[in-house]
Amino acid sequence: MSTLNVKIPDEMEDDLREYMEEHPHYLNKSELVRDALRHLIESRGLSDQAREDIRVSREQFESDEAVSLDELE
Repeated sequence: MSTLNVKIPDEMEDDLREYMEEHPHYLNKSELVRDALRHLIESRGLSDQAREDIRVSREQFESDEAVSLDELE
């Protein structure tokens, strides 16, 4: 596994800390950054509409508005 050191502004550090408090499934900043980069790489080549649909889906999931397929039937 490679190592990447990144310098960020203090304000971004505060934003990261706050985000991690709101999303405790990230155990550390490295996990959060890996996930963000993964999403960035996966979203390449997608249409603007597809990216918007994914954004809306993530918001719905995070706010517990998402439902399972079984619930839709």
